[in-house]
Amino acid sequence: TKINFKVIETDEINAFANADKEICVYTGLLKFVNNDAELAGVIAHEIGHIVNNHVAKQNVVGTITSTAIYNANVSSSVKAGANTVNNLTMLKMSRTEEYEADITGVDLIAHAGYNPLAMVSVLYKIGGSYADFTSTHPSGDKRTMYIYDYITYTYPDKIKAGYTTDSYKKFMVYAKPIVDERNSNPKKLAAFNKQQAKLKQKRAQKLEKYKTAKDSNGWEKTFNTFNTIKAITN
Repeated sequence: TKINFKVIETDEINAFANADKEICVYTGLLKFVNNDAELAGVIAHEIGHIVNNHVAKQNVVGTITSTAIYNANVSSSVKAGANTVNNLTMLKMSRTEEYEADITGVDLIAHAGYNPLAMVSVLYKIGGSYADFTSTHPSGDKRTMYIYDYITYTYPDKIKAGYTTDSYKKFMVYAKPIVDERNSNPKKLAAFNKQQAKLKQKRAQKLEKYKTAKDSNGWEKTFNTFNTIKAITN
């Protein structure tokens, strides 16, 4: 899938995918992330919406809502700026689509050589102090825990490597008691492993679909998209 990138000059912290398979990144986000890996995590989430055809299913025009980033108040100047870019439709995704885009993003950045815990770090920093981004977005704690659990089961070496940002450390204050309690309870641990095994199998099936999609340039080529991240940040 050919994906184009646009950069919008504004201090707002935002990024979104639109129906034209474009990913728009606000310059405020570039200042907000700690490193390239966190930016990769946000962009990978947006790519997740595109490759899973979430964007193609949406017919919402002019909805000002972020698919990855909390954006409580959009000023008139930001709206005007967005109107200068062709067809910048910010799409309202379902909770299920948000979760699917998140773990697709994890697979993308892990395969591209980034530590996927960067995604936990940036999303917790953005959403960890809020309840729900919108009525359809999972809460910051629940969403980051879902990502963390997927990484725990699918990429255990990344969990062992850890992550050093303050936001990740704060997330672990929340997550560690949950993990410890689960690990100490054989029934809960077995249920967790069963759930994650099913999710991993589902992701493997999705991966095969990505590879064979007629309108795709190939899953492997999708990773070349991340070369754009360095171009954006430099």
